[in-house]
Amino acid sequence: GIHLSYGVTDQSIDRKVEMTKSIKMWFGNPIYSTQIENHEELNKSVLENLNINPTEGAFAKTTDVGEDGKDNLHTDVKYQKLFDAIGNKIKEFLVDHHYDLTKFDVNITKAWATFSKKDQYIKSHKHTASHYSLVYYVKAEDQGGIYFDADKKQSMYVPVNSNYFTNHSEINYASVKYPSVSGGLIIFPSHMLHYTESNQKDEPRISISADVLLTMKKGIKSEHCLPCPETWSKIC
Repeated sequence: GIHLSYGVTDQSIDRKVEMTKSIKMWFGNPIYSTQIENHEELNKSVLENLNINPTEGAFAKTTDVGEDGKDNLHTDVKYQKLFDAIGNKIKEFLVDHHYDLTKFDVNITKAWATFSKKDQYIKSHKHTASHYSLVYYVKAEDQGGIYFDADKKQSMYVPVNSNYFTNHSEINYASVKYPSVSGGLIIFPSHMLHYTESNQKDEPRISISADVLLTMKKGIKSEHCLPCPETWSKIC
């Protein structure tokens, strides 16, 4: 289920959530969770093609950094079926979130794999070059979930814990955790702080992440959104 917490406190509650299509608002941000229907077949193919050299230490291996950096899985024909399925889910999310897709081109700009051995995790971070990001679980069975935290931008605020609040609900949770489940897909705004729990099992947790950018379709003008890349002029 989804695990909710209130900040610096020991209090927490669990709510059971089926891995079916849903969009929930947390801290004013939409998080979409679903499951790829034929994920067993897709995951088998992905695992046969992924070649990852795991790291030592506390942090999980991500293939988008280091000398062997590879963040173009979405353009590799070996993973085309998976990204076709992910692309359909991205479009479902945008339609359900009421985007007018006659105005936008939807682009996956990069995609990479993460390999988390026992006791490894991903530290808190956000993505700064996309509108939405996603994680798809290729191999994960209760091997540490993904947390999303409220990002307190103001300089003065009251910490969200039981010392100061008499009750907690969707309007004041400070953190939410989604479980890791093989075939599960989570899409979220890239600016959201997120991190993973450490994998407490002997088997590795394997996932694929991607960033999604929305640009205006050719000929569509906008004061607020990125124009069509065909209109850009490269300086150097």
